[in-house]
This record gives sequence, structure tokens and C-alpha cells, in this order.
Amino acid sequence: MMNKTLFSALNSYLKSMIALVLTAFICSCTPGKSVEQYQATVVSAQTGVREIKSDCLKVEDLPASITYKGKPVKIRSWKDKLGDNLLLLTETGEFGSKDSLEYPDNRDAELYAYHFTKNGTTWKLIATVNDHIGSCPVDIVTSFIPEALFITDLDGNGVAECTFAYLLTCTGGVDNKVMKLIMLENKNKYIIRGTTTVHVGETIPGTMKDEAGIPERFKVFMIAKWKVFETEKSQ
Repeated sequence: MMNKTLFSALNSYLKSMIALVLTAFICSCTPGKSVEQYQATVVSAQTGVREIKSDCLKVEDLPASITYKGKPVKIRSWKDKLGDNLLLLTETGEFGSKDSLEYPDNRDAELYAYHFTKNGTTWKLIATVNDHIGSCPVDIVTSFIPEALFITDLDGNGVAECTFAYLLTCTGGVDNKVMKLIMLENKNKYIIRGTTTVHVGETIPGTMKDEAGIPERFKVFMIAKWKVFETEKSQ
């Protein structure tokens, strides 16, 4: 009989090869779509996650009535039971702190997430997230993780969940960054907080804590995504 360890290794290898072939096939058959969309399709096929089709928009595609702070870095649109939806992620970049006259090196930086739905011809803001670093005299990071954006319907209720993650830090060295992974479903907000894992000669492990009250199906998905993005990539 085949050694169990060998069989397991072969099985994992075959799954990896199938995923690669599927990705290559999809990308070669339908030009013009982003790799990000194809990756989401492959992950959905492998995990059984209900992925809702969403479109990537440009700033010029935004309705004139929508207002926001910062510079858009991601814009997604989709349809579900609520109707037309828009998720807008923005970052302000660095700007002078209120105390910068006294402390010239101090800067602030903010990021925002806005979820809009369309009611008739009017866009309505139904959920928002705002986070920031304030009065920082050293290096600032307030940025969304580009690949960490998912539009799903995990509970099958016809209302999409949008999940995203971002990093925050004010540091003069190589340290663990604050990381937050947030899921919005209609007006509900679910959060996992912690820090990243970094490698600086040795591994400095991160932390993770999910807040109470996250539905189990959502929690499983969120923790799985956390594990994908918790380790910082080497520069």
C-alpha cells in the first residue's frame, strides 16, 4: 500500500496543480478582466465560498452625489437583495497634526471605508469605518491591504458581506503593525484585531483576537483570511 505521507503529499500537489491550471485557463479564455477577479473565482471553486460578482470601478465612475474624504484606492460595485451597492476605500496620506506648530515632525494619516446602497435614484451611506494614526513623528502606515477585499454571501441570505483588512503603525523601526480585518453586512460590523507577524532575523509572532458576537460562519471565513495576510511580506 502507498505510504500515507506520500499519498498526502501527492494529493496536495495535485490540488495545487489543478488550481494553477484553472487560473491559467480562465485568464487565457477571458481577456480584459483583472487577475484579482480570477483569483477570487478559483478560491470560490476550491472552498465553496459564495462569491458575489462585483465590478472594479474607477474614480470617474462614482456618482456625483457621493462624497468622501481621502483618495480612493479601491471601489467595488455589486447587486444583492439591497439593490445596487458601492464599497469605497480611501486613504488620506500624511498631513500635519494639530500640534505640528509645537512639534513640527508630527503628522496624521487616516483611512475610510464607505458602504453605499441605492434607494431609487439616491445613494445612501449605510456603514462607514474610519481609523487613523495621530501625532506621529516617525514612520506612518495607514493603508488597506490591496488583495484583502472580498464580496461574499456566506449565509446565503441574499445580502452581501464585504470584508477588507488594513494596517496601522507609527514606528521608527521594524515592528509588528496593528492589523484589523472587518466584515460589513448591511449595517452590521464584525471585527478581528491584532498585529502582524514580522521576520527580522527572527520571527516576531503577531496576535489575533476576534470580538464577541461574530456568527460562526463569518468567523471561520474571517480567521482564514487573517491567516493569509497576517505575515508581512519581505521588502
